[in-house]
Amino acid sequence: MAAAKTKKKKPVRKNKKKQRSWKVLVAAGVFCFLLGGLVVFLALKHGNESIPPEYAEVAGNGPPIHYEEPVAPTETVIIEKEVKKEQPLPERKESTVTKELPQVAIVIDDMGYNRETCDALLALDLNLSFAFLPSGPYTKEQAARAKRLGRDVLLHFPMEATNPKWHPDGNTVTIDMDRAAIGRIFRANMAAVPQAIGINNHMGSRFTQNTRAMQDFMSLVRERDLFFLDSRTSRNSVGEYLAEKMGVRTARRNVFLDNVQETQAIITQLHKLLDLAERNGRAIAIGHPHPETLRALEKSRREIGRRAKLLGVGGLVR
Repeated sequence: MAAAKTKKKKPVRKNKKKQRSWKVLVAAGVFCFLLGGLVVFLALKHGNESIPPEYAEVAGNGPPIHYEEPVAPTETVIIEKEVKKEQPLPERKESTVTKELPQVAIVIDDMGYNRETCDALLALDLNLSFAFLPSGPYTKEQAARAKRLGRDVLLHFPMEATNPKWHPDGNTVTIDMDRAAIGRIFRANMAAVPQAIGINNHMGSRFTQNTRAMQDFMSLVRERDLFFLDSRTSRNSVGEYLAEKMGVRTARRNVFLDNVQETQAIITQLHKLLDLAERNGRAIAIGHPHPETLRALEKSRREIGRRAKLLGVGGLVR
């Protein structure tokens, strides 16, 4: 009987060991699953940090996304049907001449690729700012001329777009690059525009949304003591927010002038710029070297001078 009892106890002890092993494996699996989920969550949070409301723009309320990265029709610029004709200031407002005018800056992007229109914009009797693409065939000579004229010169830095159609070239930074790779491209692009006192993004709707990539980029901007103008090609850009957080002088674009390349439409956008500056004390616009933009600026020169103080964009960064 004793032998029989011993035989019965052995399988029970074996089953208990199996049960304990099974429970350990399950617990280990659950732990690994939770740990993996936490790592993914932290990675996503680090790559796309949510920003305070004052830096964000709600779709439909903010300015349109850059024309270089086409978007849905709901986000296109709405152009007023009628453009107000230039009128002299009413007599009762003449006393405002002695008051401080609001400040505006107009940045012309994509400089360096067009000879005739870019040269005409440089010769225009307006204190425009100019952002040069590093690979432009005329970038070197036009940037040097802009500096001689006393204009603010920016490096128009190519950054990865959300739409894969806009394939990056060798001058473009992308979110899959580490800091060393971003640094190599940064130094090469700066060497192409050594006159630059600041940087603004060319495209970049994907890159400027990524916190890790923008932190790496902004640290390089800070090392050169440059400023960063956020072109706001994405409503979710963290550019301006991170610049302020990291001690880089910064500002954002408020108005795009020439998403619609028609002279009257661009004049309407210039009116919008001046109205915004009168409400807020300052405003920044971005345009491009189109013949229509040149004509609109020529026609609006008197009104700009009458209603605002046109500064180089470096005077509006903080």
